[in-house]
Amino acid sequence: MSKMFKAKKLLAVLLSVSIFGSVLAGCGASKEENKSSGDTQTPGKVTEQPKPQGKTKVTFWSPFSGGDGDIMKELVAEFNAQSETTEVEFLIFKSEEYYTKLLAAMTTNSGPTVAINHITRIKEYVEDGLLLPLDSYAAEAGLNWGDFTGRLQEAAQVDGSYYAVPLDTHLLLMHFNKDLLEEIGMLEADGTVKIERGEEGFFKFFEEVKKRAPEGVMPISGTSQYGLPMYLWYTLLTQYGGDILDETGTKATLDTPENKKALSIMMRMVENDIWPKNQKNGAEIFTAQKAVATINGVWALPIFESAEGLNFISIPFPQFTDTDSVYADSHSLVFPKNDNISDEERKAAMEFAVWLTNNSAKWGKAGHIPSKPSVAQSDEYQSLLYRKDYAPSAEYAKFYPQSTSIAGFTELIQRELAAMIAGEQDVDKTASNLQTEFQKLLDAKNK
Repeated sequence: MSKMFKAKKLLAVLLSVSIFGSVLAGCGASKEENKSSGDTQTPGKVTEQPKPQGKTKVTFWSPFSGGDGDIMKELVAEFNAQSETTEVEFLIFKSEEYYTKLLAAMTTNSGPTVAINHITRIKEYVEDGLLLPLDSYAAEAGLNWGDFTGRLQEAAQVDGSYYAVPLDTHLLLMHFNKDLLEEIGMLEADGTVKIERGEEGFFKFFEEVKKRAPEGVMPISGTSQYGLPMYLWYTLLTQYGGDILDETGTKATLDTPENKKALSIMMRMVENDIWPKNQKNGAEIFTAQKAVATINGVWALPIFESAEGLNFISIPFPQFTDTDSVYADSHSLVFPKNDNISDEERKAAMEFAVWLTNNSAKWGKAGHIPSKPSVAQSDEYQSLLYRKDYAPSAEYAKFYPQSTSIAGFTELIQRELAAMIAGEQDVDKTASNLQTEFQKLLDAKNK
């Protein structure tokens, strides 16, 4: 099968999957949650900047919208003001359209100089010959891959070569309404939340929350479909020692005791009304102060911080076992295939990528954890509320293993989890369906 044929086939798949782009490109927010985050950016809108004066022009595409888009605009403007050699033109697309447009551009030799790509997506593009390796450009620009967290270094490589410059780690958190916790007597004297490590410690805490919560206030809010259940599920699966693939990347590992345990934990939360089902927008319930806690990612912080009267605290997601793990992904910078882009422009793009990762403390305002520990430990980042409390989670962040079948798997897992949570199928059926259908995807890719 030719690379071009595979790329066109992948484009057709993405065009047929309506929810995929909104989940991955939207940094974890569901379609409903995106309404709360100000996702009203005009597709393809270009950031207004002075005309380049003898500088090498770089085009930069992203799915950032709302608050994170505004922050990135500021960063691009700062870079353009500082660089004597490079001018970046920044374009934003609607998150649900972004990957389809990016893939279409790459397959027609019209991609941007540099683009945002989730790090869990790079292998499928590399396999189709749509991304350039970055090793030589990084070496010339003085980029030290060892400056990134170990998890990101590993995830940014395909077959030993680097294809992505990680900008951040974004992961799942728990957020608590401090006023409600104090009202029910479950806020510690120092203003923190104490949940004993382990499965029973978690349920002991939230059963008590349920018992004490005011009428009409649920223990945990969290959207019942789209991305949120998937993030929770993968966090639990990996804490219990499971994963989606074996070491060869060709065999699904989902009809397992570890997966059934993770699924059972989710259903225990639902059936005990700790995390009630049929929630259309968990973030909205939390900002309306109708939940003591919510499960959501770092990307939700700007929403919560802008909610009038909401006094909250964000903490690392609780650990159910002795294995630290939490679902994560990373916004990363990649160089799409485009034969019309010169080597000079590629070098300029790497100059921008290096600058951005070195100056990403401001990116923390969007909730994201800078990809370099040195930046995460800077005074600028540490001064942001809550961030220093959960930033260490990046050291045990768990990304999906590199696979060309992640796009199809994302659609599959969201569908199966939604059916399970709604009570349409049990844990065993869900595990069996996941195993069978994911293996079909893997087999189709490996033909």
